[in-house]
Amino acid sequence: MNTRLRRRATASALAAAIALGFAAPASAQIGGGIDTSSLGFEDVELIGSATGSLPLGSTLGSLGSAGSTNIPLGGTGSYVELPNPPRERDESIDSVELRGITRHGEYEHWLVTSAAMQREIVLEVLPSRVRDEGPAPVLYLLDGVDSVEGNSGWKRAGSLPARMAGENVHLVTPTGGPSTYWSDWQREDEIFGYNKWETFLTEELPGLVEAELATRETKHNGKNGIAGASMGAQAAMHLAATYPERYAGVMGLSGYYSTTDELGYQSIRGAVDGRGGDSTNMWGARGSELWKYHDTISHVEGLEGTAVYFATGGTAVSDGDRANYGDDYFAMLQGLVLEKGVIEGAKSLSRELDRHGIAHRVDYGDEGLHGWQTFVDYITPGWNHIKPALQN
Repeated sequence: MNTRLRRRATASALAAAIALGFAAPASAQIGGGIDTSSLGFEDVELIGSATGSLPLGSTLGSLGSAGSTNIPLGGTGSYVELPNPPRERDESIDSVELRGITRHGEYEHWLVTSAAMQREIVLEVLPSRVRDEGPAPVLYLLDGVDSVEGNSGWKRAGSLPARMAGENVHLVTPTGGPSTYWSDWQREDEIFGYNKWETFLTEELPGLVEAELATRETKHNGKNGIAGASMGAQAAMHLAATYPERYAGVMGLSGYYSTTDELGYQSIRGAVDGRGGDSTNMWGARGSELWKYHDTISHVEGLEGTAVYFATGGTAVSDGDRANYGDDYFAMLQGLVLEKGVIEGAKSLSRELDRHGIAHRVDYGDEGLHGWQTFVDYITPGWNHIKPALQN
């Protein structure tokens, strides 16, 4: 079957599964915690024969399955090529330092080193341009699954120089971590390299950023927040819950916050294995302590006292979706399936936060499928919600 016909067949099968899903029994559950009656994940076997042709494996990953069997991701040659491979490990790097700063329009690109990862990393930095409000907080921004070095989704689509022009905040975006979930991996991976992102983000990067900002006119006020989109949202929420002393506010845009239920497991596995990597190199076998460790819903108590915001798109196609997808209905269908999963995941996190009496704000859109055309709509309300917690 040629590529065009294969894509059409897969899209048709996905559409059938989605349509049939609305008739799924209300008792359908994934992982014992999320009601998926509106998603119809129990009908995913209808599209099993088409799974090998899906890019990244991520769309079927987002669908999950009724049982615990791994969704097949296709054979050799079906993986999607990375937009840019991660930098190679350099075992001579044994310290954390700022090696240089270059200008890219309104952005500064900082070339820094990580001793934990033994590699160079490019940070996209937008220092505060406000000069009359005193020191500013730092908001760390985590990218989605592609994480192109020096051209993150936040930079590419976020319009941050204009959107945050009057805000007294330093924006720092690490780049070059595709499909890593911004986490510490157990082993080096042939595709995704040597990753110790959690160590870098929480132990190495803050001191480096604070030292450089101490030389600037607008210094750091000692407060930090963290935000993420899609893959980055999952990581941001996990880090905020795990290191409450580090982050006063957290913002998640279209993230899924469980790593242990069926939907979370399959989507993460799809984002890693579906690109040729090995998710067991990341957190070990399914059910390991590391998979549980990254499951925010199982330790939301860490978010007590943190300003928490998260948001989703919707299931109706927006003008932004039409402009983004054009007539690529296959990609549009993927965006729909992914955001349907995101909505259910946000409801699950909100219920758990309510159960623990933890204040939060969650916004559910009526429209907007999974992608930056939707994420950007929630940057401003998210920032407005967490901003008071980051100010002295």
